[in-house]
Amino acid sequence: MKLSIIVPVYKARRHLQNCIESILQQTYTDYELILVDDGSPDGCGAVCDRYAQECDKVKVIHKKNGGLSSARNAGISVARGEYITFVDADDIIASGTYYYNMRILLANPDIDIIEYPVNTHYESPRSEITSFKPEKVTGNDKIFIDWVKRKGYNHAYAWNKIYRADLFAFVRFPEGEVFEDLYTTPMLYESSDSVYYSDCGFYYYLDHEKSISNTHTFKGHYFIYRNTVALYKKVKEQYKLEAEANDLLLKCADRLTDLYRCSDGTKEEYSKAAAMMGNEKIDIKALYKMEIPLASKIKFTTLALLGTRLHCRLHAIFNRKLC
Repeated sequence: MKLSIIVPVYKARRHLQNCIESILQQTYTDYELILVDDGSPDGCGAVCDRYAQECDKVKVIHKKNGGLSSARNAGISVARGEYITFVDADDIIASGTYYYNMRILLANPDIDIIEYPVNTHYESPRSEITSFKPEKVTGNDKIFIDWVKRKGYNHAYAWNKIYRADLFAFVRFPEGEVFEDLYTTPMLYESSDSVYYSDCGFYYYLDHEKSISNTHTFKGHYFIYRNTVALYKKVKEQYKLEAEANDLLLKCADRLTDLYRCSDGTKEEYSKAAAMMGNEKIDIKALYKMEIPLASKIKFTTLALLGTRLHCRLHAIFNRKLC
């Protein structure tokens, strides 16, 4: 068994069949499909069981609801493949995606992770394609630095990647959290010896009103913010990458602003979150040298002059409530 495809399933009845069919119709055949029914209340479990009865490649796990990370971890624990990949139950995979990328992996057994193109917010006005020129990067520090320089944190998704299963020997997704990819993905890249960026295949991330990326909660924004801050500090303090740290600082400020808008600045949790950053500032000369729109430079001028705390409060106050 070469590839284990893990699909967490929860409240995805509308899209589940299309997702599963896009996998079963792949031209690559040496795989197992692990459907993890995470206590879905909408009949998804029965759909999963039907596919398992019809196709011996399909394995179903039924478990108590524990969230996306818990479902992925349950799939990892029973996976038998040499490689692991993830698909969300409301997304689809382009035909040939696994065939061409597994050919690359099998021809280059030193590769630990392969990342392939993705269309985020597919079939919506927000649709955006992330693609790559074929390139192999080797060496732990070099891989992570390259990942940061190419702003891999903007597409740090668990899906649209195939991983050597050994990488998960000591890595699991943090349970009880959302937007957990930004926690695990940097860790996996940093522990890899060889990564390949592929121009083969396509992952289609569907945009709909109930998707996690369209759900604005204090908890959700907190996890994005916390993980972004951790990455910012690593890039700034450990790797000394000034330009990349500045880019991450702007993202941290936006996330902290979102937290303020969700809490109205009154929650104790917000104060704790703000304390993670201290009162970071960006050098104003460095800000105006960044390759970002002029409007963004003007927006973050208050970050350069006042620091994160006042900048985030001001921008939260002058923008409508988010959550």
